[in-house]
Amino acid sequence: MKKQAILLTLALLILSAINQNHLLAQGSLARPAKEVFTDSLVTSKVQIKLGGQLKVNGIYDFNALQDSESFNILSIPTGDNQNTSPRYSLGAKQSRLNMNIAYDSKKLGRITSYFEGDFFGTGNLNFRMRFFYLDIQNFRIGQAWSLFCDENAWPDVIDFDGPPTGIWVRSAQLRYTKQLNDNSTLAFAIESPQAEITPIEALDSTITETFQGFPDITAHWNNSGKWGHIQLALVLRQLNYLKNNKTLSNTAYGLSLSGHLNVRQKDKLILQATGGSGIASYLVSFMGGGFDAVTSSQGHLSNIPVFGGYAGYEIMLSNSLKSTLVYGYTHMATEIDVLPADDFHGHYASANLFWFLDEKITIGIEGLYGKVNDFYNESGHATRIQSMVLFNF
Repeated sequence: MKKQAILLTLALLILSAINQNHLLAQGSLARPAKEVFTDSLVTSKVQIKLGGQLKVNGIYDFNALQDSESFNILSIPTGDNQNTSPRYSLGAKQSRLNMNIAYDSKKLGRITSYFEGDFFGTGNLNFRMRFFYLDIQNFRIGQAWSLFCDENAWPDVIDFDGPPTGIWVRSAQLRYTKQLNDNSTLAFAIESPQAEITPIEALDSTITETFQGFPDITAHWNNSGKWGHIQLALVLRQLNYLKNNKTLSNTAYGLSLSGHLNVRQKDKLILQATGGSGIASYLVSFMGGGFDAVTSSQGHLSNIPVFGGYAGYEIMLSNSLKSTLVYGYTHMATEIDVLPADDFHGHYASANLFWFLDEKITIGIEGLYGKVNDFYNESGHATRIQSMVLFNF
């Protein structure tokens, strides 16, 4: 029965490649080709480029993650909660539409703006804003990738999240970038604080959440060349909370070292290592879970240390075939004495194969496996086969 479901997935994807009306897309496998329009309604020179990615995404879960679009290891059920029933789904929520605007100012030079949205929002349309920012000289203003992340150290995977320590945070920010030389840049930013704190009333009912009063401070140094690139990034945060109606705060911090190395002529080795205290909301598998800080049994708010990383290898098998292998590991600790275990650790592994039909259409299939041990000393695992058709326009 499982074999038949896998064959059905492949058949549907091939049919979807023929019928492009059903294609909806996500991923960094190819840059979308964009049509250029010149705005004739203004006297200044304005260029507008429209584009997007359309994708159909097929998922077959052998167990565990039946209700998840992403292969998120934190969502893997453990102990008696594991579900061994298989599930198949076909979706198109990973569509993206984007727009580039460029304006030549006599006083400020070239000014550019970028907008992108997808269909992971709420409401009838489900459309949400992913990016909307303005670049003026060395400054970027708006919502964009956090400076703590490294776009060029993301392995090509079909999974919407990727390895658990991937830093995929988008935030409102004011950024300044300085070109040090032909290969190196140094950037600083203030970003909207996105603290995720979990007060535990059973441990201390006097601790509650409150507004954050200080922006996240981020910075990175990046050096790149024909050999590849390396980036060192940091984030410094202040996590505010209330205790007996008095505002207190913890200092949180994180470091990330990432990069890629070009191997042979077309292959690529990708590496990332990340660690810190109170930065779980920056990591893709933990954001939204309230794991930046929790109430401790000592009567205060305690930051949660987290560290991990991933390694990926992208192999060009031919001009039309490519494969990516990825392994990721994450470890998170806590001081909550009432829990049976002090730490959580998880493993993530994926392998895929992409077939480039032409410069705009790509078919892919991917196998994923995850395993976790949680704070209750219970373990769980999940296995998934995922496939896609990607159409860039």
